Order: sequence, then C-alpha cells, then structure tokens
Amino acid sequence: MVNDMKTLTPEWTQEIDRRRESLVTLRRDFHRHPELSFEEQRTAGIIADRLHAAKLDVRTGVGRTGVVGVLRGDRPGRTIAWRADIDALPLIEALDAPFTSGTRGVMHACGHDGHTAVALTLAEILSARRAQMAGTAVFIFQPAEEVFGGAEPMIAAGVLDNPRVEEIYGLHLTTQTAVGKVDVKAGPSMASADFFDVEVKGQGGHGAYPHLSMDPITAAANILLGMQNLVSREISAHAPAVLTVGQFVGGTKHNIIPASAVLRGSLRTFDEKVRAQIKQRLRDYAAHMARAYRTEAALSFQADGCPVVINTDKESAFVHACAAGELGAAALADSPPVMASDDMSLFLRARPGCYFRVGIAPGDDRPHPHHAPEFEMHEGGLPVGLRLGLTVMLNALGA
Repeated sequence: MVNDMKTLTPEWTQEIDRRRESLVTLRRDFHRHPELSFEEQRTAGIIADRLHAAKLDVRTGVGRTGVVGVLRGDRPGRTIAWRADIDALPLIEALDAPFTSGTRGVMHACGHDGHTAVALTLAEILSARRAQMAGTAVFIFQPAEEVFGGAEPMIAAGVLDNPRVEEIYGLHLTTQTAVGKVDVKAGPSMASADFFDVEVKGQGGHGAYPHLSMDPITAAANILLGMQNLVSREISAHAPAVLTVGQFVGGTKHNIIPASAVLRGSLRTFDEKVRAQIKQRLRDYAAHMARAYRTEAALSFQADGCPVVINTDKESAFVHACAAGELGAAALADSPPVMASDDMSLFLRARPGCYFRVGIAPGDDRPHPHHAPEFEMHEGGLPVGLRLGLTVMLNALGA
C-alpha cells in the first residue's frame, strides 16, 4: 500500500480550495456554540443534517450523542473509518473574536471544533465524488472524549462492525507544531490517562483549637506533596510519568476546620506496568499518609480511564508516505510522543490505524496551550489536515 500511494489529482485539490472558506466558517460555528461531553445535541444535529444532505447512511444517538455516517463508493474497495471527537471543555474563554464561545463557562479549547469541521468536510468531498471513490468510508463523530467516555459505548454499539472496519484513522490539531507541519508517530504516540479522587476524612472543629480536631486539609496537603515523590523516586527516569492534581476542595470558612477534603487529579504514563505500579502505590501512600495525621483517606480511580494511544507500524508508515508524497518531506515533523491522552486509543486497540497530529501553532510569542482559556489555533492548519485526510482515505479505500 505504501509503494502504491497516489497523490491527489488537480480536481481533488481544487475541491479542497473551493471549500477552504466554508471549512473555516464551519469550525467557527462549532467554536461559537460549544457543548460539554454527552451534551453535544446541537453539534450532533448539524453533523447528522449535513451527512444526510450528502446522502450518507446516518445513525444518530450512537453512544448517547454520537453520529456515524457510512459512505459507499461506486467502485469496490476496502472499508476504512475516520474518527473525530466533538465535545468541548468547562472553561471561560479568553479569546476576543467574533466567534468566541457564546456559552459562558464552555469552550472548545482542544481543537475538537476543527476536528469535526475537517471530518465533515472530508465526508462531503468524498460523497460529491463517490463515482471516483472505492470502498466504504465510515465517519465516526465521537462524543465525550474529554472525559474518556465516548469511545467505548460507540464501539459497543458496533460502529466498527456494521460494516466491518478494516482500519481507522484520524487527526489531532496541535499548537505544539507549526502550521503546515504534520507529525506521524508509530507505536506509543499519546499517554494513558487515569483520573483519580482522594477523599480525606477527619474531624472538624474551630480554627482556634486545631488540637481538638483531626485536620483533613493538612493531611491532604501532605498527601499532595508526597505524591510527586512516587513518580520521581520510584519510577525509572527512562519511563515517563506525569501526575497532576488539578483540584483541591475543602472547607467553607476561614476559621472552620472541615470534616473532609478532596483531591482530584490525573496520572499519565506510556507503560502499562508503570501505570499499574503507580496506581497501587498511590492508594497505599494516601492511606498511610492520612493515618499519620489521624485521618483516613481513600483513593479511587474513575473506571473510564484510557490506555496509551498506539499507532500500528504498517498504517503509520502508510500515513507517513501519504504526508511525504502529498505535502512534501519538509512538512514532516519529528516530535516525541506527548503526555496528553485520547480515547482514540480504544479504537486503535480494536483495529489497526494511525492517529496523527497536524500543526495549528499561531506563530507568535503568546501562549496558546490546549485546555487553557488562552487556547487559539491558526486556521491555516485546517486545509492541511483536510488535504492529508483526503489522501489517506482515498489510498486506504483503494484509490
């Protein structure tokens, strides 16, 4: 398949050029109207309406709010899936633009609006030229990636089995890579992720008399600080692992020692053995440290954590060849795997495929981090992703 890879003909590239403005407009509309995980009703409705208009076979309500579109080409070929995530994050946006989020406290801060716009435009282009398309393309619009809750129910609903998908592909836009660059990584590409909660129980009382209480905040603070030592002292420096506490909740007033406190955080690794080791040690450490302060602590992990994103070798080599042939060798970036996570990993456990990254770095000195109010993308990366996506799908389907 790599040796037979074909680049886009002028009529395909002209089709991309004709749709550049509508691609950006669609992305901005999704950005203006973000929806949280499993609440993507408007987004799913637009996706379904446009897929119906493009004459795809459409299923809605898949895995609660997911959408699937099946496009059958006029020539025989293979069955290939393309996956995009559609949900937003609970953030107040800092961007000042006409298309800034109109829903306060909700924001597309990870590029999912762009992922959806690219996937939908890709489906429409292929449908408009289905006489030149081989095989069957399955477009999976997945909800709730941000809480790692959407992939599993969609797979359970049979999105990879009816029709039976042979390979799956997708892209992730990233501000860590320059516009015009793409990063194709075989093997581990994105880290696993596990969300945890630590509930510390003590005995509340007056702030003036701490000796008459069992202070859960002090215990929780020491648990938080010591957790970092589990990574730095017990895990090899050659095995990356990141532990972050993103929430510390406890107390109601300056002079009241509360009865409980809660820590919430995430753990990310690239190795399943390391992942299991740290999870067990975190439980033990939290419980024992709490006892030192005469409190009790229970650490629990959410059941819907996701494993490492692992791109299969053959399919990664194929996407790499598509990128080099279509965009030129200079467009290929060579970045290390990232510690961010994505439940595309579950699709890649079920089928071979590749989840590659496309650059959207705005190109100035301001920070534009993912999952932050300042997130901003350079929309010039959207047609790059669309062009490579079209090349990948046409070749994988059997162009």
